[in-house]
Amino acid sequence: MSIDNPSATTTASKASKVATKTANGLADKADSKITELARKAEAAARRAETVLHDGVETLRTQSRVYVDQAAERFETAQEAVREQVRERPITGLLAAAGVGFLLGLLVARRH
Repeated sequence: MSIDNPSATTTASKASKVATKTANGLADKADSKITELARKAEAAARRAETVLHDGVETLRTQSRVYVDQAAERFETAQEAVREQVRERPITGLLAAAGVGFLLGLLVARRH
């Protein structure tokens, strides 16, 4: 069964052209939307990278402050111990022996 109707062929041809034009328009819109979303994703990634970098720098700065404070306290404690040992050497010697004994007990228990 063949269709020899020129009117039907013309209508089908026009419908095909409209469908092609519509499909091309939709493809262009999709491509445009994908490009826009890619730009937005890239911008969001750059913002996230900046926020993360700033957070790391803040953490680094804060940790330096804490390390400096700990070092100062350690030096102060170390100087206090030195002073006590100078004033009372026998007490310092006994304290060191006691700490050594306790550490020895701890190590011996683990083995």
